Amino acid sequence: MYILGLGGSDHDVSSCLLKDDQILIAIEEERVTRKKYGFYSNLLFGHSRNYCLQNAGIQLDDVELVVADAILAPTASHAVRHRMHVLNHHLAHAASAFYPSPFEEAAILVVDNAGGLVSFNGKTGIETVTYAVGKGNEITVLDKVIGDQYGEADVSTAGKAYQLGDPNNSLGHFYKIISHYCGFDFLNNENFYFTEDGKTMGLAPYGTDRYYDQIRPFIHLLPDGGLRIDLHTGELQSLLEDLTREELTGEDEYRRKADIAWAGQKCQEDVMIHFANSLYEKTGLKNLCIAGGSGLNSVANGKILKQTPFENIFVQPAAGDNGTSIGCAMWGYYMLKGMPRTPNDRLRMDHAYLGRSYSDAEIEEALTQFPDLEFEVVESPAQAAAERIAAGQIIGWFQGGSEFGPRALGHRSILANPTLPHMKDEINHRVKFREGFRPFAPAVLEEAQSTYFDLDQVSPFMLIVCDVVPEHRATLPAITHVDGTARVQTVTKHGAPEFYELIDKLGAITGVPVVLNTSFNVKGEPIVETPHDAMRCFSGTNMDTLILSHYVVTKKGAALKGGE
Repeated sequence: MYILGLGGSDHDVSSCLLKDDQILIAIEEERVTRKKYGFYSNLLFGHSRNYCLQNAGIQLDDVELVVADAILAPTASHAVRHRMHVLNHHLAHAASAFYPSPFEEAAILVVDNAGGLVSFNGKTGIETVTYAVGKGNEITVLDKVIGDQYGEADVSTAGKAYQLGDPNNSLGHFYKIISHYCGFDFLNNENFYFTEDGKTMGLAPYGTDRYYDQIRPFIHLLPDGGLRIDLHTGELQSLLEDLTREELTGEDEYRRKADIAWAGQKCQEDVMIHFANSLYEKTGLKNLCIAGGSGLNSVANGKILKQTPFENIFVQPAAGDNGTSIGCAMWGYYMLKGMPRTPNDRLRMDHAYLGRSYSDAEIEEALTQFPDLEFEVVESPAQAAAERIAAGQIIGWFQGGSEFGPRALGHRSILANPTLPHMKDEINHRVKFREGFRPFAPAVLEEAQSTYFDLDQVSPFMLIVCDVVPEHRATLPAITHVDGTARVQTVTKHGAPEFYELIDKLGAITGVPVVLNTSFNVKGEPIVETPHDAMRCFSGTNMDTLILSHYVVTKKGAALKGGE
């Protein structure tokens, strides 16, 4: 039995194909089209859908059930419009978080910019928060925060730029506005802007509380998990315009942006903790599942784990709109097909490596297209990588199927030695070509996590920020953020055997079983998918070595650190 889930909205379109009780393959549109977030992709072609079908060796007619997100762009579902089931956006998010989680029963929190137009408990509008409970294969919605759509509102501010669906009472939209005034627009035109909120989260620790008392009053935390943010008045936007009106340069401009980011991030944490505490009061459960774009705020996730009664959290690795394809497919399996959810269910996600693998023949074919590259085949790519990383090289690491979601988790990664103080700046400037304040994440063997990080649960998807143990901050300067924290990935032999082996061998050389891990891409591009993508990225940056499967690739004539 094949079930196809189609997810996304007007961005982050994705597809997920189940075969019986397992995820066979899943991919985001951006990885195939090479257009970040899927913007400017022709969705009528169904690139992600065809990727899944072709790699499964089936046709669309072989798919028994198609389930699509209700707010998915119509062009993305055009080919299946007459046979698909439509699932509410927040329910798709909830399903994407609960069904793959390790919990038999859990509270579910969905927080994003804007979901679907709904009516719930006498309220009608755009859903911005959903509280739910999952038990077995049932998901029960308890309550929602609803906002009024004001995309066409007459707002008295020159800086207005709202997309259709941007509502009041939306934490996601609030944070989007903060990111906009920090200058972190990915797209911006007269009618629409799309921000990269992870940059705001990364900049925030460099700021101060200078603007917090001015921004925080716009947020009203209401009883029973309610939220009111009157964004339609334009008053918040006017304040931010006033704060940024004066033309500044250099350090002064940087400090202003950092202080705005600090205030926005602190507000984000305040509200997410309010949501989590309210949900705990409603359910009394110890396990929490999180989805929606706000779930990618790993700093807030870490605060929830530390400051609320929840003992365990599971965040869908593709918490944004891309993850709803997983939710749609699993909803089809559990609810429309009525299949039981059991403790040993193969749909539980202990890894996110859902893309296809590439053969030696495909790697060698790609190599023929890059005459500036040369290669050798090695018996142990993990040993080859560990030796080079220990010697100070920056490595492109390409193994198995690609990760689903925005985090590289050791299959499409750039890796380096976290014990070298200069490595953060070196990768940002000569490889990633991105802002120097942005931090890098550590990947650590699960059995060593408590030695280096104050983290009481596993974090396989790099979605929880915690403190680096004080005595090891000097040990790990390249991954310790300015506030003493890190966004940790815990690695197991079962979940990521090749990556585990690499970190284990690196630890044997350096004495520290931790590697600096960042996504295999450059600023403005999606994470690489194919061997050709990897080689093109490698050729255009100052990485030292690229390792694809057993192939160790270098640039002809390049002088390598610690190289052979």
